[in-house]
Amino acid sequence: MIALAGWLFADLLLAFSIVVLGTQEPPPKPDEPVAPSPTKTPRQALERRYVEIELSVDPDEARSGSAAAVERLRRAIQDEPGLRGRKAGMVLTFGAQHSGGEGFAHDVNALLPRVDRALFADVATRDFQLLGTGGGALMLNIYLFHDD
Repeated sequence: MIALAGWLFADLLLAFSIVVLGTQEPPPKPDEPVAPSPTKTPRQALERRYVEIELSVDPDEARSGSAAAVERLRRAIQDEPGLRGRKAGMVLTFGAQHSGGEGFAHDVNALLPRVDRALFADVATRDFQLLGTGGGALMLNIYLFHDD
């Protein structure tokens, strides 16, 4: 019985080798021009360090999307010189509110494209609760793409 198992294994290995060899493309003929390989778009990478912004916004204004909340966020973003002319890849938003900071952070993240369309275009956001502070406190950790 053991000898039969060995032969079965050898036959399966041979069949697998034939399948692998049969699926490979043949090399190009010398007289045929070789098509250039498509250029790959460079992958964007995030910087390891982030820009941290702390401010206070009324949670009700953030939920309603009021112009006052957008303007308060805009001023905090514009006061940070490291963000000028850059593009954010990910924003971790920590919100403090007695009924749950994740919802408050989510409301703030929804306002970011209105705050700065160029900086926050297609940005990934995550919502977190900020503990140990009063309602309306915000902390944004903004991860930027490498500036090459």
